[in-house]
Amino acid sequence: MFSKALFKQSCKANGVMWAIITFAVCFMLACVMLISGSGNIGETKNAIQDTIVRKEVESSFENRAINYYVFSADSLKKFDEMYAKNATETISYLTWLGNMPTRAQTDTDEIYAAKIQAWNALKPDTAKFGLAGKEFVKAVKSWQAAMPTLEGCGGDSATYASAMQAWQAKSPATVNNAAAIAYKHAVTDLNVYVVDKVDEYNKKIVEEKGESAVTMDAQEYSSLVMCVLYPEGVEQINDYYAEIAAKGETLPAKYDITSLTESIPAAIVSGKNDYITSKERTEYREDRAELLSSYFIAYNMTNEETVKTLVGQLSGYGVNEAKYASFGYDYAKVKDIAITGEITYRNRLEYETGEVAKKYTDSEGNITDKDAYETAVAAKEAELKNEIASSLLSSLPEAVSEALKEVGELDLYSLVVGSIFYKLAGLLLPIIYMIMAANNLVAGQVDTGSMAYVLSTSTKRKTVVFTQAVYLIGSLFLMFCLTTATGCVCLALVTEDISLTYGQLVLLNVGAFCVLLCLSGLNFLTSCWFDRSKRSMAIGGGLSIFALVAAMLGLFGSPIIPSVVRLASLNAFNYVTVISLFDVISIIDGTNAFIWKFVILAVAGLAGYVIGGMRFDKKDLPL
Repeated sequence: MFSKALFKQSCKANGVMWAIITFAVCFMLACVMLISGSGNIGETKNAIQDTIVRKEVESSFENRAINYYVFSADSLKKFDEMYAKNATETISYLTWLGNMPTRAQTDTDEIYAAKIQAWNALKPDTAKFGLAGKEFVKAVKSWQAAMPTLEGCGGDSATYASAMQAWQAKSPATVNNAAAIAYKHAVTDLNVYVVDKVDEYNKKIVEEKGESAVTMDAQEYSSLVMCVLYPEGVEQINDYYAEIAAKGETLPAKYDITSLTESIPAAIVSGKNDYITSKERTEYREDRAELLSSYFIAYNMTNEETVKTLVGQLSGYGVNEAKYASFGYDYAKVKDIAITGEITYRNRLEYETGEVAKKYTDSEGNITDKDAYETAVAAKEAELKNEIASSLLSSLPEAVSEALKEVGELDLYSLVVGSIFYKLAGLLLPIIYMIMAANNLVAGQVDTGSMAYVLSTSTKRKTVVFTQAVYLIGSLFLMFCLTTATGCVCLALVTEDISLTYGQLVLLNVGAFCVLLCLSGLNFLTSCWFDRSKRSMAIGGGLSIFALVAAMLGLFGSPIIPSVVRLASLNAFNYVTVISLFDVISIIDGTNAFIWKFVILAVAGLAGYVIGGMRFDKKDLPL
């Protein structure tokens, strides 16, 4: 059943190709093992860990900046509402006071008395005023009570005139004073609002996720809002902006209440201040919140105390002060990260609210149901806000721990040698050799007519097919014997402390051989089945290449790849390729799960040879 002459002929015909490919495979294996085992593999692993840390740190910076922006923009809107309410009270009282009729404007005392009565009837209900309004009214009344009299000045007209002039100069009944009192109380109210909002948020988080999830600090967010508002006369904020200026930033202008104050008279008449919700005012608040909150996070995240805290929390992941400094998170970089995140959020919110508007807008561009529209917009804003991560310092270690642990436990050398080389790159050239050799051994000879000369002798078809099968299997076996020897030599030369053993290396070569045995069985079957080389190579070779490509794609979705970079959807390709039966993970982990998979590969390959031989023995040949 075995023909020496035919075997020699096959060796001569395919020997050069086999030698070149075997040398190439051994050379690539040597390069992979020696280069990856030279000490750089540890540096690569550290680089991966550093990348994960930096990604999470930057993501946390960005998310925190968005939090700052959202909170400060909402707080500025609340301040506008608070100020408008307080200023409306003070200015309405001032307006009423300024409309007081005078005796000089009337002809008789009776008319004057009637006008005074009508004027008093229009007096605002000061009992319903807030603290700002009541304070302003009290100040005005106190001032009015102190009005000098001629009698109090001893009946001297010159003294009286001088006293009246001094009294008028102390008048609190001015727009500026009304605005100042309203501003002072709005700032106080805003502080209370911020603390209450933070407490409300923390309470909600505790109910949903537990105490450990509390991330908002009332003092931190109060400082943020005050720095964005930049109120008059607050020493700590002045000191903060002095340090910001030292970093090259231009000091912001004081918060604009002039435009807001100018909108009050019209709001008193209409009963609603449309200016607060206008596009102009909204953009002013949002632009200010975006810029100044980026100042705030950049300043806070780069001060010495915060950096020490960050380094301490990241120390368990190999991050020290020097390494953290190498990341380059200075004031300018953190500010850029913050602004990028804020702009992204604003653009997304604009798009989402635009999509909501389409549902409630008629053909002329008018909102059909304003209440429903505002409710839908508020819901969309709340949805986006809920997607924002809360606090950097509490969430960072938890966010990166799993990924870093996975990378820390990753055997990168075994991954490179086992999964990347033996399961992918190391199979490419042998598969090409196998496809061409399997075709040349049977279908190629039938196609060219040389098989007629072989069969014209006493050589039987069974002998031909058996001899060719022995050659193909033997050449593949010898190829992997040489790669095994090459791998063992390289493993002995590796200087890096690695876990890959000689036994595992041998099993990797056995697994690769089983894969080639399986695929060669398929190609030998198609070579025996078809009389034309193009059909044999198209089907057998096509399926083999598909199996390799699918394995390449499936690798990125397999458990051997860290979850932080794994593309889980690509794992589906592992279910459509026989190469997935080459269980590298089982070999590396030291389990026996790979044995039955190797058996399946070997049995499938031998079955291909047997079926192919039977088909060749019985089919009609175009001789």
